[in-house]
Amino acid sequence: MNTYYQVPLEISKQEDGLWRVEAPSLQGCFVDEPTLAEALYQIHEVIAMLIDILQEEGRPLPPEVQVRETLPLLATIPVALEEIEFCRVAPEGKHVPASAAALAKKQQSRAQSARRKHGV
Repeated sequence: MNTYYQVPLEISKQEDGLWRVEAPSLQGCFVDEPTLAEALYQIHEVIAMLIDILQEEGRPLPPEVQVRETLPLLATIPVALEEIEFCRVAPEGKHVPASAAALAKKQQSRAQSARRKHGV
């Protein structure tokens, strides 16, 4: 059976533009990353390492860290749309916003570069 740890997080954006994700109940557990997705990915790994260290040393988990053996867990997550690259295809005859059109062009350019790089 798997064990899951539910850890409260604080998420903010720093003056330098980096996202800070912090687990205040785990001393010194924070990351600063340029995108929210990177920060969430990194904090997941840092939390896992800290929990492993606490267990290895026989120290108790802070009471804010809840141990669960069943799913689902309830979580809320912020979404920063400006950081997510996606492109919707507009229905025929509908206008595609300039930002979506620019993104589609950017994605096509990346795909072409990748094909050239790999000789495809």
